Amino acid sequence: MKVAELMSSPLLTVHAERSVRHAAELMERLGVGSLVVEEHGIVVGIVTSRDIRLSHPNRLVADAMTRDPVCVPAEQLIWEALRTMERLKIKRLLVRDGGRACGIVTRNEIRLRISKLQDAMTGLFRPAYVQAIAEKLMAEGVPFHLLFIDVNDFREVNKQYGHPVGDDVIRGYADRLLMLAGADDYVCRYAGDEFVIVTRRPVESLGRLLDALSEPLDTGDVVISTAIGVVSSADEPGLSFRDLVGKASLLSTSRKRKGMAELPPPLLKER
Repeated sequence: MKVAELMSSPLLTVHAERSVRHAAELMERLGVGSLVVEEHGIVVGIVTSRDIRLSHPNRLVADAMTRDPVCVPAEQLIWEALRTMERLKIKRLLVRDGGRACGIVTRNEIRLRISKLQDAMTGLFRPAYVQAIAEKLMAEGVPFHLLFIDVNDFREVNKQYGHPVGDDVIRGYADRLLMLAGADDYVCRYAGDEFVIVTRRPVESLGRLLDALSEPLDTGDVVISTAIGVVSSADEPGLSFRDLVGKASLLSTSRKRKGMAELPPPLLKER
């Protein structure tokens, strides 16, 4: 999902030479928490309700506003915009389409939308997240690796030990993914006991990640292992995200079959 789909538009503006009182009245009438500040038709800042509260009503908007507001392109993904806001500790971003300011997006709006795209059990994103990231990287010509991770014998966990233990396995492995994920990794719960990572890591770092992900996981009740299929977008030019996932999942299944004699089944720990 792109910033353009969430931004408030058209821009609600106030002139830099108007009074803070005027800006406050305008915000109240329009029911908004911020205004874009213009001077001679050029955007020069943003004034928020907090700025208004901290300023004398007779002062000029130019004195109360935040100058040089941070801008993002309308085509930017909402996850990237949220990262920018959290890194800079700001609540709003000005949105530009080319060289023209076209809207405002808030941190709360993005967080709310993102929360609807998260898996309730694990807190990981759903597949639409990594698909959007992967398709953007492909459009920009940025190479990446796609990892398809499948928990071995998960059906047996549910069958032998019950679904509560199975749920613990899924949450436990999701926690491992979150712990290991870095700035260049994008993680989702793809379906059931399957996870997908899109990563821009270099090969050396990717190898270390695969080693860590392949370690047996002790969830407290059960020890489980995984099968991982890896494909590189650079090696598969022209394939869609769906095709890359399909190829990685087949590699995962192949590894699972080849390693079945070596991989231990899920083990119920003695209490």
